[in-house]
Amino acid sequence: MPDIAYWKSGKGKPLVLLPGFGETKEMWADFARPLSDRYEVWCPDLPGFGESKAAEAGFSLRTVAQILGQWLQQQGIPNACLLGHSLGGYLVLEMAALPNLSLSAIGLFHSTAFADTPTKKESRDQTVAFLEKHGVGPFIRSFVPPLFAAENREACRQAIENLVARGLLHPKESLIGYTRAMRDRNEHLDTLRKFSGPKLMICGDKDPAVPLDASLKHQQAITDFNILENCGHMGMFEKQAETQDILLRFLNALSLNR
Repeated sequence: MPDIAYWKSGKGKPLVLLPGFGETKEMWADFARPLSDRYEVWCPDLPGFGESKAAEAGFSLRTVAQILGQWLQQQGIPNACLLGHSLGGYLVLEMAALPNLSLSAIGLFHSTAFADTPTKKESRDQTVAFLEKHGVGPFIRSFVPPLFAAENREACRQAIENLVARGLLHPKESLIGYTRAMRDRNEHLDTLRKFSGPKLMICGDKDPAVPLDASLKHQQAITDFNILENCGHMGMFEKQAETQDILLRFLNALSLNR
């Protein structure tokens, strides 16, 4: 059985929330509270982050998706709604492309189906070089705050501090491994188009990691497309109530249509 740490809460149809790069299952704790009143919420750590065992060196995002898919099956989580933040969204699409994995719905939270552009690939390589030279601490402290829109950072100060504190515990090898895996990932726009269930997308108009113009190119493939105003890359903190409402509406419609 894959060595995946997780927490779960609530009863009902299953919702699985995947964290992003350098994040852990704890990031969803406050966000998931109203969701777990009506759904069974599962929040795993990605392999190599938090308390989950790392994948083998040189892993790809497909490898991670296979590990998470095995975990879903072995936990007996049928027909889950799978939502991922950023890197977690890349993994949602990788998992949607796997054979024999049944998902009822998928969601991208500040994420994209596109592969990295040449410029983004260069940025990934610079991240690897920075981590190799300076280590985890300087990287995490400089990486997390700019993910939030400037006008939201003070209100989200505690969330930023928590994300940094947990991020400092990640192995450098995991951060480097995921950076390379994200750099080398495949485009999954066709996977998104072909997925037959409901598809949710939440994006921020001030997201520094996933530009809004790139997000807008997904609209034709998405059944429930949402733009958060005055929001960066961290809508579950910056616009918590609004994103909870969006997700509950999506889940409730999914339940009614079954």
